[in-house]
Amino acid sequence: MIPIEHAQELAAALLDAARGAGAQQVEALAVASDAALTRFAGNRIHQNVASTDVELQVRAVVGTQVGVASTNATDAAGIEECAASAVDAARRAPADPDFPGLPGPRPVEYADRVSPATLHFDAAARADAVAALIEPTSRGGGIAAGGVACQHSLIAIANTLGVAIAMPRTSLRTTVLATGPEGGTGWASFTSCDASTLDAHTLGVFAADTARRSADAIDLAPGDYTVVLAPEAVADITQFLAWYGCSAKSVHEGRSFMSGKIGQRVTSEMITLIDDALAPGAMGMTFDYEGQPRQRVVLIDHGVAVGPVTDSYWAAKTGSPNTGHALPAPNSEGPLPLDVELAAGDATLADMVASVKRGIYVTRFHYVNIEDPTRQTLTGMTRDGTFMIENGELTKPVRDLRFTQPMLDALDTTLAISKQRTLVGEEAPVVVPYLLLERFAFTGQKSRA
Repeated sequence: MIPIEHAQELAAALLDAARGAGAQQVEALAVASDAALTRFAGNRIHQNVASTDVELQVRAVVGTQVGVASTNATDAAGIEECAASAVDAARRAPADPDFPGLPGPRPVEYADRVSPATLHFDAAARADAVAALIEPTSRGGGIAAGGVACQHSLIAIANTLGVAIAMPRTSLRTTVLATGPEGGTGWASFTSCDASTLDAHTLGVFAADTARRSADAIDLAPGDYTVVLAPEAVADITQFLAWYGCSAKSVHEGRSFMSGKIGQRVTSEMITLIDDALAPGAMGMTFDYEGQPRQRVVLIDHGVAVGPVTDSYWAAKTGSPNTGHALPAPNSEGPLPLDVELAAGDATLADMVASVKRGIYVTRFHYVNIEDPTRQTLTGMTRDGTFMIENGELTKPVRDLRFTQPMLDALDTTLAISKQRTLVGEEAPVVVPYLLLERFAFTGQKSRA
């Protein structure tokens, strides 16, 4: 990957070129990455790829008109052409009287998000990890599929008001889907910036054991059930809450569960949702795509909607502080929280299961979509490890269930939250616990093959 200094030089060159083309204000981004992926299926590696990329993006401002252009051409001619395209786009764009101009520099607190172990997690190390992921499943006569992906990336941001900032980071994402000889399936995943913390064998054992226990699943009638949701399932709920409900744009436009309800209780008092790029275990940048410091934002505080995240545009438009959550321009989504965590409780998983007389344990959800963002109504199905809970014990596996559930209503029935939390996800992973919910609506069952 290119050095940070080179990325900063490219951003500076874009600034100069856009100013020379007639822009009054300019923002430039240089984003570089080295990525590698080893995928496996049928108990063998079938794909091993690596890529190196550098993308430049420039936002040019002429009055209150804004244009954006990007390129992968990093030579002088490519930079000049990209800058000219952005300025031309700005001159052709409609004026936006709400555009406040680009933000100036603000102090940023850095975090070390680069792991030497991940930097050196080469093809041989990934192959060893794959072997450890597969072995527990293959030993039992099953088949395993999944992948091990590593990335080393950096972003450099500069603008004509004095912003000049850069940060590198690493990430590792590992998944394994086990299918047992009798057709049961199990899933496990791992996300971290540090490859040295990967225990591939334990992941493989968990997936293989879940697959074994999932065989010969029973039918279950639709209805409302008490559920224990594992972190993989809780992650889906948390991400939809954050991305569809906690942007100043969605709140302003009436598309958020917070719209008209800030200061009101929207979930159980046990639920606290926070975005904090400086929290232990966070993997994101400590500044946003405008070079502004990411602030710790409490989104839901003990069940009460506190408020959304902002960027420079939506802070000015709504008269709120800029919390540093801008995405790259042009951005139709508005600001988004990307380092979200659901606060821990004081329960253990064993205690949560033991408290349920009759209910369902859900390992993870699949194919989740949102039907109504104002109620956070999600639809999808369970997958890879759904079990009955009877008299405080996990018993029979259950054939996968479909659900359509307003998640605010489900979260309002929270009975317990685990102390244990896990980092789950890929693009913007979330830190989430196990949840015990008194009522969750399952609407049907996956048809038999």
